Amino acid sequence: MISARTVYTSPGRTIHVAALVPYHPEFCAGQRFRVELWAKHLAARGIRVELLPFTDDRFTRALYTKGNLVRKAAELARVYALHAARLVRAARPDVVYVYREAAVAGPELFEQIAKVWGAPVVYDLDEPLFQPYVSQTNGRLTALKFPGKYDRLTATAARVWCCNEALAEHCRPFNPNISIVPMAVDTERYSPSAAGSPGVPGEPLRLGWMGTRTSQVNLGPLEAPLRRLSAERPVRLRVLADEPMAIEGVDVEFLPWRFDQEVPLLRECAIGVVPVLPDPWSHWKFYFKLIQFMALGIPVVASAEGSNREIVVDGENGLLVRHPDEWYERLRLLADNPELRRTLAVKAREAVLARFSLAKQLDFVESTFRELA
Repeated sequence: MISARTVYTSPGRTIHVAALVPYHPEFCAGQRFRVELWAKHLAARGIRVELLPFTDDRFTRALYTKGNLVRKAAELARVYALHAARLVRAARPDVVYVYREAAVAGPELFEQIAKVWGAPVVYDLDEPLFQPYVSQTNGRLTALKFPGKYDRLTATAARVWCCNEALAEHCRPFNPNISIVPMAVDTERYSPSAAGSPGVPGEPLRLGWMGTRTSQVNLGPLEAPLRRLSAERPVRLRVLADEPMAIEGVDVEFLPWRFDQEVPLLRECAIGVVPVLPDPWSHWKFYFKLIQFMALGIPVVASAEGSNREIVVDGENGLLVRHPDEWYERLRLLADNPELRRTLAVKAREAVLARFSLAKQLDFVESTFRELA
């Protein structure tokens, strides 16, 4: 486990990057696959990344429990005081990096405090946080996130990184220094099965899905198509998530998500499914699980929402679903055509190597930090 104030370093003279991040390490998937992942590799390149997180485990346990507003208010006051003290003690960096926001609630107070360092700021946005929404856990308290601050943070940064074109389009009126920096995958870790073909011969056709309790609702459009497909042949839906779930009439195999088991469990899936319900956020989202499947050489069927449309070339490196009725036809097409599955799998892996490899992204991140420093 990484400590609350973590410094990744390497021998010799280094560039110091202060990373203002909303969550404690290894808690938020987006943060883990961006700055936390970059930091571990940048250390060997002479760039020292100091994580300055707003939350801790005690705070997030309170925040993501329904109700108990008094406890949440007390915890918020506590972490605000701790974080302010942490920033005051921090050494002046060469570059300030902000991932989403420096605090999960309130205006851009800590970003303003960091200005006293006089260092250029890189602002990294991978979610449409400027879009107001109502949290399933905290209801309308979500308004305390001050959605207007994200455009102000964009406007004042030296560089702005957006994970897809939709977010970049929103940000360009506020700042011309926009770069698209998509989610990247470690293609050495996420590599195809040594068998050369996804799935396990002799077992039911296994479909794979990853998510959390809040994203399980996205499986809704798959329920009827999976029941129909299951009536025709043995089909199993493998779910890697934080909570078990069931779909009537469908063989659902729930396995708790674990970092060390994720890759081998996914390699046993013949098809990866990325269903997405249309909502105000879908247009802006980058669905990282899509490139995880593709990097593993697993053919994908995905909703034509958000970044899925930028990544999947329909019929070439995956299949897109533009209407709920198409799920059954797309899944049946792949179920009936092992050769098509193999072809799509190869093209999917090639697409990730060309556009979403961690190695290429590290080159860009390093060069930007060095330029600004």
